[in-house]
Formats: sequence, structure tokens, C-alpha cells
Amino acid sequence: MNGLFTGFRAVLVIFCVLLLPSIAFASDHVPHSEMYDHQLQQYSFSQPTALKSTELSEGLMAEQIEPIEDTKSLLFTVLACLAVLTTGMMAGIVFAYANSVMPGLRKADDRTFVLASRHLTSSVANPLFLIISNSALIVQIGFIVVAVLAQQFDQVVLGSIALIFYIATLLITFLGNLPLNKAIISAELPASDAKWNKLRVRFESSWTRLNNLRTITCILSVSTLIIALNIT
Repeated sequence: MNGLFTGFRAVLVIFCVLLLPSIAFASDHVPHSEMYDHQLQQYSFSQPTALKSTELSEGLMAEQIEPIEDTKSLLFTVLACLAVLTTGMMAGIVFAYANSVMPGLRKADDRTFVLASRHLTSSVANPLFLIISNSALIVQIGFIVVAVLAQQFDQVVLGSIALIFYIATLLITFLGNLPLNKAIISAELPASDAKWNKLRVRFESSWTRLNNLRTITCILSVSTLIIALNIT
């Protein structure tokens, strides 16, 4: 809209410049008294009309811009809150494993650890988890798009950083944790204690390390989103 208004003013200036020769030509053929009266009348009538027209145009443009800006601001806030909520839920899930689940299972014997891990990893990939994880990704992308449309440079940068951290979280999950989950779920149950231990070691150290890493990336993602929301 600013560009349109600038263009309108430029056209108006050019139009006035083109009128100058005709006004000068007409002034040579009009008596001075008549010209003075004519200019006085023109000044008294045309100037208020032009001012009213300009004020009306500016008022209409302001009325058109304000609802659009209000809509962008509302949508921006809603998406930011949803991004913080969904990403925060994902951070809570992976943090719970890092803070309580895996430390608790570490104290169990090999057989108990393997069986508990099989049950936990097979139950976590449920529709609710998939909805939350996918929603966080979609909402973060929407947050960045609206920030671009609203010309919020700081939010675009922070939103992009948050998205990178969250994508890293998803990549760690799908390329690291999920293959380990499938491996321990599909593994044949051992017949001896030594094999139970071997199956546990193959899963526990790698899965725990990856989960700790994705906990950090997910917390960084939601923290960046909170910063972006608070500086609006």
C-alpha cells in the first residue's frame, strides 16, 4: 500500500507539472484583475476540495490497512502460541525419557530392561504422538510464513532457527531412535542371560545418547520460539 500511495503522489505531481504551461499560456490572455479573481476563486474552492480528497484517500487506505495488519498480528500470535505448545509437548516427552525413564531402567536387570524397552517403544508411536510431532512442524512453518508476510524480520530469523532445531530433533528421531526401536521390538527373545545383556547393550547406550541429543535440540527449539513470541 505504501508503494501504491507513493505512485499516486508521483502521478499527481506529474499532472500538476503538465498543467503549468497551459496555466502560463492562459495567464497571458487574461486581464490581471480577472486573473487575480480567477486564481482567488480557484484557490478558495479547489484547494479545500483537493485537501479533502487527499485526506479521504489517506483515511480509506488507513482503514483498509488496519484490518489486514490486525489479522496478520492475530494469526501471528496464534501460530506462535501453538508452536510453543506443540514443540513444548515434544520437548517434554523426550525430556521425560532422558530424566526419568532411562535412568530408572538403568537400574533394572537385562531381561527387565529389554522387555520394558520393547513395551515402551512400541506404545509411544501412537496417533496422538504423530499428531503432536507433525503439528509442531506445520505450525512452525506457518509461523515463519506469517512473519515474512508481516515483515517481522526478527521473528523470521528466530522462527527459522527454531525450525532448524526442531527438524534436527525429527531427524535424530527418525534416523536414530526409531531404527533402534524397531530392532529391539523385532529381535528374537534371548534364551540365555548373556544374550539378554548383548541385546541391551546394543540398544541402551546408542538410544540414550540420541535421546539426550534430541532433548537438547527440542528444548532449544521451543526456547527460541518463546523468545520470538515475547519480542513481538
